[in-house]
Amino acid sequence: MLEFLPALGSLISYGSMGTVSKKAINAIGRHRAIAYSYIVLVALLLTISALALGPGGLYFPEALLPAYALQIAVGALGSILAYKALHYGKASIIGPVSQISGVIVLAASIVFLSETPGVFQIAGALLIVGSALVVAMDGSGRFRVEPWMPFLALSILCRAYYYTSIKSFVSALGPLQASLFLEAGIAMFIILFHMLRGKDLSLPKPARMAAPAAGAGCLLFAGSVLYSTSVGSIGAGLTSAIYSGTPIVNTVLAYFLLGEKLDRMKYAAIALMVLGLIMIFI
Repeated sequence: MLEFLPALGSLISYGSMGTVSKKAINAIGRHRAIAYSYIVLVALLLTISALALGPGGLYFPEALLPAYALQIAVGALGSILAYKALHYGKASIIGPVSQISGVIVLAASIVFLSETPGVFQIAGALLIVGSALVVAMDGSGRFRVEPWMPFLALSILCRAYYYTSIKSFVSALGPLQASLFLEAGIAMFIILFHMLRGKDLSLPKPARMAAPAAGAGCLLFAGSVLYSTSVGSIGAGLTSAIYSGTPIVNTVLAYFLLGEKLDRMKYAAIALMVLGLIMIFI
């Protein structure tokens, strides 16, 4: 049971990110919000890496460079698109729908990584994602095309690739170094991308307005390290299945911090997500 703790920690951290990131976007705009969150993330990773690995402890195999370049480009685009979707939509809707990537990763881990999740784990992940789609429906029980949908759809595909491919980096570098190299590369990509497009990344006034973005960076740090640790411990497919439960945390926080209320059908769907998590642990 202890081997599931990193995945649960990642679930809580990533589940909180959507709501905190939405608060950051509302406070300082999406470009500064994502840039500051990744700056905080990299600063934390560098600090922890220096303490844990010591001088000269970092290493990176040259053979991984082509895959690394693709990995950070896809990861960065996935994050940029997710923030743009959050800019247009509600955190309580974006979070649940984004969990479709969990099923894609689960399927890819079976096909390409030869992992073998159990029947209950697969069924639990599908139940979580199906319930997430119910959360995304409007009050009439129908789907409507919203401005955030194409951005989130592309983000889901990027994240599915990223989290399916992350195991090779964890295996070669270890959880901490994998998180450091990948997230630092993603941060540099995001900052350069916005600077080249002429976006304002200056510190807001007053500076405390950047606090939610810093909080999102801390959550991303915890989620990234714990996710990588979990992939090395229980595999990409099962980690992704547990990660699919992030709408539970996301929806509760969106209610209390953003005032995003849901109807009874959506709360019932959240209860089914909890059931899906229980099935994963069977």
